[in-house]
Amino acid sequence: MKLCIPRATACLVLAALALPAFGRPRVITGTDATPRERFAAERIRTAVAGLPGAERILVAQRTDALLKPYDKDLNQFWPDAKEAFLLKRLGSTIVVSGYDSSGTLYGALELAQRISEAQALPASLDFEDHPQLKLRATAIGIQKPEITYEGAEYDYPLTQKDFGWFYDKAWWTRYLDTLVNERYNALYLWNGHPFTSLLKLPKYPEAQELPTAQLDQNIAMFQWVTAEADKRGIWVLQGFYNIHLSHTFARAHGVPYHLSAPSPLSAEYTRYCLSEFIRTYPNVGIFMTLGEAMGPHYGPQWMTDAIIPGVKDGLAELEKEVGHPVTPPPIVVRAHATDIDKVMEVSNPLYPNIDTMFKWNGESLTWTNVRGPVRAQFERLVASSQITVANIHLLSNLEPFRWGDPDFVRQTVLNFERIGIGGMHIYPLRYWDWPVSGDNTTPLLDQTDRDWIWFASWGRYAWNPHLDPKKEHVYWAHQIGDRFGSNDAGEHLLNAFEDAGPCAPALLPRIGVTEGNRQVFSLGMTMPQLIDAARYGPAQTLWTGDAPDGERLDEYVANEVNHKPHHGQTPLGIADQAVDWSTKAVTEAEAAGPSVTKDRAEYERILNDLRSIHALMLYYQAKTKAAEQVMFFGYDHDGAHLKAAETLLSTSVDHFRELVKLADPAYRSVAGMQTSQRQIPVRGAANTNHFRDLLPVYERELETFRERMKMATGDGDAQAMAVEQNIKPLPQVAFTLAPGAGETFTVNKDAGLLNMTGSPAIADLAPELAGLKGIRVDPKQDAPLHFTLSKPAQVLVALLPNKRGTANLSSATEQWNILLPGAIVPGGTGSRAVPLTVWAKPMAAGENDLDLGQGTYVVLGFIPEDAHVTPHMSMNLKGSNGAPPNLDWLFE
Repeated sequence: MKLCIPRATACLVLAALALPAFGRPRVITGTDATPRERFAAERIRTAVAGLPGAERILVAQRTDALLKPYDKDLNQFWPDAKEAFLLKRLGSTIVVSGYDSSGTLYGALELAQRISEAQALPASLDFEDHPQLKLRATAIGIQKPEITYEGAEYDYPLTQKDFGWFYDKAWWTRYLDTLVNERYNALYLWNGHPFTSLLKLPKYPEAQELPTAQLDQNIAMFQWVTAEADKRGIWVLQGFYNIHLSHTFARAHGVPYHLSAPSPLSAEYTRYCLSEFIRTYPNVGIFMTLGEAMGPHYGPQWMTDAIIPGVKDGLAELEKEVGHPVTPPPIVVRAHATDIDKVMEVSNPLYPNIDTMFKWNGESLTWTNVRGPVRAQFERLVASSQITVANIHLLSNLEPFRWGDPDFVRQTVLNFERIGIGGMHIYPLRYWDWPVSGDNTTPLLDQTDRDWIWFASWGRYAWNPHLDPKKEHVYWAHQIGDRFGSNDAGEHLLNAFEDAGPCAPALLPRIGVTEGNRQVFSLGMTMPQLIDAARYGPAQTLWTGDAPDGERLDEYVANEVNHKPHHGQTPLGIADQAVDWSTKAVTEAEAAGPSVTKDRAEYERILNDLRSIHALMLYYQAKTKAAEQVMFFGYDHDGAHLKAAETLLSTSVDHFRELVKLADPAYRSVAGMQTSQRQIPVRGAANTNHFRDLLPVYERELETFRERMKMATGDGDAQAMAVEQNIKPLPQVAFTLAPGAGETFTVNKDAGLLNMTGSPAIADLAPELAGLKGIRVDPKQDAPLHFTLSKPAQVLVALLPNKRGTANLSSATEQWNILLPGAIVPGGTGSRAVPLTVWAKPMAAGENDLDLGQGTYVVLGFIPEDAHVTPHMSMNLKGSNGAPPNLDWLFE
């Protein structure tokens, strides 16, 4: 290939190559080497330091003049071969060349690793490589386990007090080096509203939330972090939620911190924030959550009215400053709590570079694949966006334990490829408490050290999942062996990780309620949650999309009773397998003990984790079988089933007691998130986040069952079976409704549910709802409700049937929880008379708004944030419409 280069440049290049050897390898870069290429060259210099040799190592992009003399000897890259590289030895010259600066960097890392392992330069070398996934990212939350900033979810100003690690350059250097070593090329930073922590907004001085000195420090630090990341080939993306506002801005304008519907003011403000961010940080990307606070139906409007115009404004300002066109950066949009298909339909004609992100296995890790509705959504996103990113999100079913099954990861990434997914975004195993783990140690453990195999395996297979599984087993055994002193220890511990790996992932879909962060699987489940999952608003994609074909407990028991064939996995079968897997894991980990000669303390923590997982699987095995027996009783009323269930339930409590003994001293808490968002097995709080906190719950459940089973089998007070609980009205939180939308009413029988003539009225209702002060809306109303709460509360909402289909409440957000199933019975016939379920969502004190769509909802009141509501139960053994009876009352 012929290149037109200045004669002076060519002479300099040839002169450099003609210099005599100095007895050690020399690393040479092009005259216009980028910071990324200079970083690459330094990595090689470090690797060859102290080694003899006269080699010249040329580090440059393929089109660099430095490589012109070798043009005929080097392969050309294919079009758009981003991050690809080649390594070739030509006599005493070693060429490290990339399609782009990132490819050059990865080639340098590959060569440096080979030199370090061999402690010599390669005698022969001819190697090319490139990544399989275009985006390979980790995530960090600039967020805390608790809601700390004025009751606003996800909003956390960036300060030294709350996020000391952010200001630690030594920590960042170690972390970014870890990422580049594992060949990650992106880092997502999550926050509700980061703009006022990273920008000065002269147009809106009332939006400044931090002292100027703190803001200046943040801006300088963010510029340093992003520059350090960039030279390592790592693209930083800053995330934000919608519609979130600066709190000082919101107070100044008399609006809530979070809006459920767009307004001209919020659109103008958000557009300006984005414009300033693009102009100030041209090498930093943005990604966003369109939903959660904002109603899902507003996503397309907000994207086209605020997001895209803001990015375009910033690009225009940037182009004025630099004097040439700027390539539009990718906008990454989450397919979460919004109408993402409509968003992409209206956005693609307006902006040429939109990527999408969708959760893989929800907010847990349940399978190496997806199917059904989840796969269909991924396929639609692949067709409509530049790159679709699989979001390995939160890992709610793995906390707090270590997890390291590399082949599970490899198979997962292979399935990314088969679907057409081009990017990966992985959460740490304890997102909300970054950067430390939950281990109860002094000092606290850094997650990048404790969970090294988690980060390393995702990085390795995002680059190339097509490696030979047998050779990979040897590789990982060696990696683990290096850490613990022997190959024997490495082999046994790898086997232990792989045996334990599928336990929680496989079991959760068969018996759990949700893959979301509402459920902390390691804390167990109550019997009603097992036998009556529908009461808790289960996420159906947990088993229809994020798991192989199989049965849930209710279907399994019904098939058993009716002598029908089973299909796929069964709850009892997986529960038994999980015990077998965890038994083998403990055996393998114990076998490693005699060969462990390094880091004995971490080995003991791994062993304790695996013993804890085994105790948890034994607990679930016994409790699942107890649930099976109770559900059998619902069909045939044979008391023998309840006696069998009592024995099994008692056994499950014994296993949980063992879990407490093992794991409770080892961990500061179980789940990173400590808010009321957690609902299963109990409402989340600091005092319900330890294994010891749940043991009394399960002990009381067992004692209640022992008393109630006497009634169910006729050995107790038969009259009590027909008596409902003594139910008191729910406590209320005072509120003020702003004029302009909705009207208040008292929730009682015969009260209308909508603000209209001929509204359906309440024919019957759960007695605890009677007397609440609610809000009803006009079906034609096209504006959000605005109200002020006297203190933090839960808003209670019932969703009404409408001609347009479902209401705009996205259960995917995991913010809404079922409070009282079937608690409101409207008057009328047909679909108008279908009982309505009451949903609850936490809301902050002060100004709020709510918009769930035209004529689709009624607010039934506000109750205290910490109010606990148990559905009222009729203690009977008769079902309805041929279905077995609800037996939750046996345990509550």
